[in-house]
Amino acid sequence: MVFISGFTLFLHAQRIKIYSVFQLIETGKYEEAKTVIDEVIGDKKTLNWPRTWYAKGLLCQTAYQDGIKKNDKKKYEMYPDQLYLAYESYQKALSLDKGGRYESLLAPAYVLLANDFQGLGERHFAGKKYDDALRAFENALEVMQSPFLSVKIDSNLIYNTAVAAYESQKWEKAIEHLGRLHEEAYSANSSHLLYSAYMETGDTASAEKVLVEAVEHYKDNEEMVLLLADLVFRLGDTERVITILDDASSKDTSVYIYPYTKGLVYQKTGQYKEAIEAYEKAHALAPGESKIYTNIGICYNNIGVEIDANARTITNNRAFLEEKAKSTAAFESAILWLEKALKMDEDNQTVIKKLYQLYKILNITDKLEIIEGKVR
Repeated sequence: MVFISGFTLFLHAQRIKIYSVFQLIETGKYEEAKTVIDEVIGDKKTLNWPRTWYAKGLLCQTAYQDGIKKNDKKKYEMYPDQLYLAYESYQKALSLDKGGRYESLLAPAYVLLANDFQGLGERHFAGKKYDDALRAFENALEVMQSPFLSVKIDSNLIYNTAVAAYESQKWEKAIEHLGRLHEEAYSANSSHLLYSAYMETGDTASAEKVLVEAVEHYKDNEEMVLLLADLVFRLGDTERVITILDDASSKDTSVYIYPYTKGLVYQKTGQYKEAIEAYEKAHALAPGESKIYTNIGICYNNIGVEIDANARTITNNRAFLEEKAKSTAAFESAILWLEKALKMDEDNQTVIKKLYQLYKILNITDKLEIIEGKVR
């Protein structure tokens, strides 16, 4: 009886200690509360009380919040990884709680805890500590997904988590989080990042699928169309690239970039006449774009070079002269467009060097002397 009575008194005393922790937390006496709770946790008899761990979690979280608010390192670094310890302590309390009483008690604390983790992640991200940011954001997500919380997860939190994973080059995690956002059509940027993450892993099939869906999700988004065209071009399907660009151009006839890109595709594949036609359509829509003039000039130059190369294989003098006349005409057209480009961008070395070569080929000495001093 004496033993039982003594043990009961001991447990009662320990309970009083735990209750005192809540009073100490409320009055901001965190170090005193820490001393008491560490002593209670150190005793095997009270180690498995859910209230013990709830008290420790509350201490860690409250001191952390107060420390962040007041920029007091002693408070928010009272324990190593204090915010994570708060979450671990709360989870321990839930695991020991057989009656489910602590779920309703912890619900408001968990909402605040998720905000705390998100704030921590944002600070780490601003400091370019992407691994730490990812850890914090993932914990915020985990907290928000607790079964006793009925709040909807903020898509911005998922995005932050995804970007931290991307910057950390944790491609699997980045794809997981960005995939959720892509399905919701959250933003063109998130879909772009998902495409890039798949490309980093070498999964071009999934990357292409993302871009095809993104073109549908985000109407009139030039970037998605151009990314898809670029990927398909790299995969070697030139005809499909042209179809993609023609479809986009038919939906928005005012955008010059689609016929311009079509011109680039034709130019890269050596189809210079088709390239010029596409560039001319782009020029009609955007006459102030110097790169259009430059590329038309380069296409005419390349046509002239091809004709010249063919002429050297001809033995018939008349046929040879006819081909040389054609090449000269192509070179003259090239000069016409390149000189216009140079007026718009006077320090463009690509244009300057190309004109210098053409003036030499056609022996235009007066212009050659002028432009020679501009070559760097």
